[in-house]
This record gives sequence, C-alpha cells and structure tokens, in this order.
Amino acid sequence: MNPRPFLLILALAATVRAAEPDGATLFTQNCVACHQPDQQLVGPSLAEIRDLYTGKPEEFVKWSIAPQKKRPTAIEMPSMAHLGEPALRAIHAHILKISQGVVAKKGGDSDRFGASPTQATRPLVQRIFLPNASPAAIAVALDDRVSLCWDAGPCRLRYAWTGGFIDGFPYWRGNGSGLAKIVGKTRYTEPEPLFPAAATPEFHGYELDPAGFPTFLYDLGATAIRESYRPLDGEAGFERRIQLSPAPSAALVLNFPDIPEKTGIRTSAGKWNGAALTLASAEAADFTLTHVFP
Repeated sequence: MNPRPFLLILALAATVRAAEPDGATLFTQNCVACHQPDQQLVGPSLAEIRDLYTGKPEEFVKWSIAPQKKRPTAIEMPSMAHLGEPALRAIHAHILKISQGVVAKKGGDSDRFGASPTQATRPLVQRIFLPNASPAAIAVALDDRVSLCWDAGPCRLRYAWTGGFIDGFPYWRGNGSGLAKIVGKTRYTEPEPLFPAAATPEFHGYELDPAGFPTFLYDLGATAIRESYRPLDGEAGFERRIQLSPAPSAALVLNFPDIPEKTGIRTSAGKWNGAALTLASAEAADFTLTHVFP
C-alpha cells in the first residue's frame, strides 16, 4: 500500500483544522472588553446572549454583522462584519461554551451608563472603531472643542484631539469594516499605557456623572483604578483624575516620552524629573493630571 495518499489526507485535514477560527482568541480580541459572563458591562452579559442565541447561530451572525439599538440606556455595538461569518460562528460557539451554568445578576448594572446621547449633545460617549485603537475603542466628546479616544481593550487613553468629533461615514459605509475618521487635529498621544504593569487589565465599564462625563473602571491585578475625564473651563484641554485602590506600596513613576517638556501637563501631586512624574505612595491614591493644549 502506498502511504502517500493517506499522509496527504492527514496533512490536508491538519491544514483545515489549523485554518478554523479560534473562538476563544477572537472573543478575547473583540468582545471581552464589553461583555462579562454574568452582568451587563458596555453590552449584555454572556448569560443573556446565551439565552437569546442558543441554537441560533445564524441569528447571532446576522445581529453581529448589523447590530441595532435595543435599549435606550445601552450604547449600540459596532458592526463585526469585518470578522466574517466563520469567525462569528466560532465566537458564538465559544460564548455558549463558557456561559454554561452562568446566572445573570439582576438589577444594578442595566441602567448604570445613562441614556445614550445624540450626536448633537455634549458630552458624548460612543462605541465605534477608531484609528490606532483596538475594536473596543470608545470615542468621547467632552465639549465642543476637546474629544478623546479611550480604549477599553488595554484599558488606556490613546489620544485626544480638538476641532470636531468624528466622521462615522467610513465606518457605516463599510458595515463595520472601516474606521471612523477623527475630525480635527490630534493634540496629545499616549504611546504607552500610563501604568507599567505585568498584570492584564480587566475592564469593568464606566459610569457617567450627573453632567454626563465618564469615569472608566478597570483592574490591574489587585489594584482597582478609576479614570475620570472633564473639559477645562476657559482653556483647550482636559482634566484627568486618577484613583488607585489600594494605593501602591511604593512610589509610582509615570513616563510621558511623547512630551519631553511638561509645560502642557500640570499635576496635583508628585514631582517631575524630565519626562517622568514620580508620585509617593499616598499621592498615587488620588491625583489629577491637567492636559492643556497650546
């Protein structure tokens, strides 16, 4: 018997298996920042998705490609059409697998985000695909001058700009495969995460204060972090309050390599040494960075 045809079949089968989408990886890359197992975050819980789409992969794929707004208190999900149907089916199977036995928590989180604002209002918080960010990007218009991109994937500020908000037409035209355009001029870029950390960040959603300004909530290991953003009065820029719980056991050093001269950033605590800001342990528990654009 010639073993070559049999070996060829095995090789082809291995190639097919290798080419199959990895639902776990795809879920981590595209979904985990907004969907938690048992409670609503930015989007519904996995338990709720399981209840809606068990035995309905076609409906799940259809919704993911062309999502619509169902709740007045939720932010509409960007289209996932760019992933393609095989990948979306793999994500569907993974969600059903990891949500087995999970019971959704009742109350509390379903209305935590407040009503989704319209394009005409400020402040404005909108989930959409943005340049130089993960699929979990959140666009925030603090006022008529200053906007920013906060990325819920790695849990970090990406950049801020002035002059307008976003042009979503490239995104909508591409049915989720394109990126919204920034309207205006980028005034600040944070090339690296603010906190040097070995732990993987875990996003826990955000809160809106009575005026509609967001506070982003996430964990780095055992440290819970709150980042709150507000515009400045009379100046172009934004205020960024950061709270760490518990406070670090040692001094915290934050590096800002993109801005060697610190005239554009004021701090409520700590000391500058070139491009580095050093905060004592107690100071790092609650401090404010004020970014001012010239």
